[in-house]
Amino acid sequence: MSKPSFLAELKRRNVLRAGALYIGAVWALAQGLAQLFPVFGVPDWVVRWIVVAATIGFPFFLAFAWFYEFTPTGLKRESEIDPADSITQHTGKKLDRWIIAMLALAVVLLLTNQFVLHRDANTIAATSATPATPGTLAPSLLKSIAVLPLLNESGDPHEDYFSDGLSEELIASLAQIDGLKVIGRSSSFRFKGGGADSKMIGEKLGVDTLLEGTVRRQGERVRIVAELINAADGRELWSQTYDRELKDIFAVQAGIAQAVADSLKVTLMSSHAGANSRHHVPSFETYDHFLLGRQLLTHNTASGTATTAVEAFRQAVALDPDYAEAYSGLAMAESFAAEENPDPTLAVLGRRRAMAAAERAVALDPELGDAYGARGYLRGNDDWNWQGAEVDLLKAVSLDPGDGRNQLRYGYLLAALDRLPEASDALEKCTNHDPLFPPCWYWLGRIRTAQADYEGARQTMKRVLAIDPEFRLASSYLGILSLLQGDPAAARQMFARLDRPAGLAMAEHDLGHAAQSKSALDRLIATHAMDSAYLIATVYAWSGDHDVAFAWLERAIKQHDSELVGLTYDPLLRGLYADPRFAAFCRKVGLPAPGKKPTSAATTASAAPVSTSERMP
Repeated sequence: MSKPSFLAELKRRNVLRAGALYIGAVWALAQGLAQLFPVFGVPDWVVRWIVVAATIGFPFFLAFAWFYEFTPTGLKRESEIDPADSITQHTGKKLDRWIIAMLALAVVLLLTNQFVLHRDANTIAATSATPATPGTLAPSLLKSIAVLPLLNESGDPHEDYFSDGLSEELIASLAQIDGLKVIGRSSSFRFKGGGADSKMIGEKLGVDTLLEGTVRRQGERVRIVAELINAADGRELWSQTYDRELKDIFAVQAGIAQAVADSLKVTLMSSHAGANSRHHVPSFETYDHFLLGRQLLTHNTASGTATTAVEAFRQAVALDPDYAEAYSGLAMAESFAAEENPDPTLAVLGRRRAMAAAERAVALDPELGDAYGARGYLRGNDDWNWQGAEVDLLKAVSLDPGDGRNQLRYGYLLAALDRLPEASDALEKCTNHDPLFPPCWYWLGRIRTAQADYEGARQTMKRVLAIDPEFRLASSYLGILSLLQGDPAAARQMFARLDRPAGLAMAEHDLGHAAQSKSALDRLIATHAMDSAYLIATVYAWSGDHDVAFAWLERAIKQHDSELVGLTYDPLLRGLYADPRFAAFCRKVGLPAPGKKPTSAATTASAAPVSTSERMP
């Protein structure tokens, strides 16, 4: 009798059936665990590792099936069984029944997952007049979210301020949810207009879920469609449509925030979030002026925009003198408008109006983070009252931990006070809350430069430009890094492309081109002597002319130059540090000399960037 083939032997020993049973059992197990584990808070990776372990065990199981056989007297090696006594045919029929059962179970679990559990979110759909009940959804382990800009469906682009404003209000409300990471406005608004893949957005922002939707305002009514989706696969977790009168807009915001909290199984802190948190609820007309002012302030990229924002906020407080949020917005708008004003006397008056508005905001609502953020900014940036700025900004951060702007301002001031490690930590928090907000990364690069981590700073500046290629401050700072790293030729190339006469003067000086350096410096003085004394001082300090550098620093004080905040960590001024006059000069603006840290934390004001296009709102 000829020896049976290998395949025939596999069939006789039921190895193929055993393999099919093993695969079916693993599939059914994976389907069941994927639905059961989230209920007990078990992470998804546990299921993946179980499948990996099962895959590794598969060849061993096949080997076991080859060498062993189940008999009426128990498990025996196949070589010990007389072929006449073998019951493999009977065992094979049992295996067939088990295979069918396992595959049926796996299919049932798969269909349950796809058409029952996933259908729950759609059942609560937005088109229904019945209130959504996201709490009935399967429990979720998703704990991070980005609010994408709500799309304006009114057909009028001038209504963008309204839809954008509602988006910002939702960000602020969700930031009050305990245990939920909420991405800041600047990063979320990078995806305005739609079209981007949800998975890509989730990866770029580092979040699990996205809140998106549309807004349509018609007459005295507003229609808002909100949808919470899983960023990884675009699956809808919850959705709702709100058709309400405009006067009910705050209730809608609160409802959306609560629905998201319920869907994600997290706690909405009712003392802060949504309409119920407002110690004072304005009329819709007042709120509309406020939203317009904030939109103008946020997009303050053109001369005169701050002044227009001032007018919008003034209309809001004229209609409602008790509206604290409008006063905090007015404070920032007045400060920015004063900075743009070429008349020193009018600029001083503008700064006074800004501080008065900030004080009014704090008095009206002592629990409003924006009010303390505005006053902290002004105390540091306008008054050089570092200790007062610290008190306010720490209060702002504690009241509104999701607002990266105050972490950014805090980082500025910590750096000014020569507390660089703390400044770096504050700016790292800013990048965590707002990962696509270029100023956070830019100032982190400045801190790394001050710590002599030039390569780290260079990579950080490149990251800024990857986010926003038009962020010219980062490009310019790459030129400064080239100077610091001893490559004036590369620096000159960068500064020439950007048309930065200050940088060109320093690069030409290092290259030994005295005439070209003087020409660039003369051009800088001719165009910016009245508003950039600090910048001119850095050129003289870099080239070693200390007496003239100090003279220009004195002019910077008279100009109230905001760049003086960089005194203690600006690498271009390091040549002055050993001069006794430098410590005395730092005391004039209330700052410690480098290496002499203050005993009290003087924190968070913010040195306003030199360009209005990169100014912090």
